[in-house]
Amino acid sequence: MKNIKKVMAALALIAAVAAWFQASESTRRYLVYIGKQVPYLPYRYFI
Repeated sequence: MKNIKKVMAALALIAAVAAWFQASESTRRYLVYIGKQVPYLPYRYFI
């Protein structure tokens, strides 16, 4: 079971890297922009 999880994690990482290099420059900029905001997202919903 642990081996299956490791293989799936490795495949997901390979797929993410492949998707990053196939993405256009504007899509990469957008993803970087969203990635920079992730740490602050939960605090936006506290009132």
